[in-house]
Amino acid sequence: MAAEIRVDTIKSRAGINTIFFGGDSISFNQNVGIGTTIVGNAASPGNTSAIVAGIVTCNEVVVGGTSRIKVPSGTTAQRPGTAVAGDFRYNSTTSEFEGYTDEWGSIGGGTKQVSGIVSTTSTVGFAASFAIADYRSASVNFLINDATGASQAGKYIMIHDGTTVTVVEQVAVATGSMLGTLSGAIVGSNAELQVTMVSSGVATCSAKLNTMSDSA
Repeated sequence: MAAEIRVDTIKSRAGINTIFFGGDSISFNQNVGIGTTIVGNAASPGNTSAIVAGIVTCNEVVVGGTSRIKVPSGTTAQRPGTAVAGDFRYNSTTSEFEGYTDEWGSIGGGTKQVSGIVSTTSTVGFAASFAIADYRSASVNFLINDATGASQAGKYIMIHDGTTVTVVEQVAVATGSMLGTLSGAIVGSNAELQVTMVSSGVATCSAKLNTMSDSA
């Protein structure tokens, strides 16, 4: 025979919420909160107080009203180490909303930011690239910082015809002598931005790409 517990009412007292058992059902007092013992933090449309909870999983979220929704915010260094496709956050370092597919990128503009280390005078492939099947061109903000503290920044346009990548420098400035030049090439299925350093030595290169497709 199955065990049976019969409870008519769990009475409330100051600061404690109430659960009611009656007949074949269970019901909650309208002031039962989530993760709180404060009655004023009711889980109801009229509640404007903060309700703190852990991980909540559901199939669909519908947000009404005219206020706002708060998403996670943090620096680039604070990105989750185990990001998965569909993640969304605000990056306080770049002042942009960003999402994750196979890498982090800005939401809405097709912008992605990448960086890498270059330490040779040979033309080398850089991490900045885009799929030629998806995009025709990209505008690029490019930054080089070398180990001596010198920097170079520039704006470039890159476009491809499926066989060749053309890179045009719009403007480039440096704190002293220019540190490198940019070119492009088709590598596999990607249009790749490439850099040639003027002199060998460790340098950090960063690029922010804003891609455009034929239909955009």
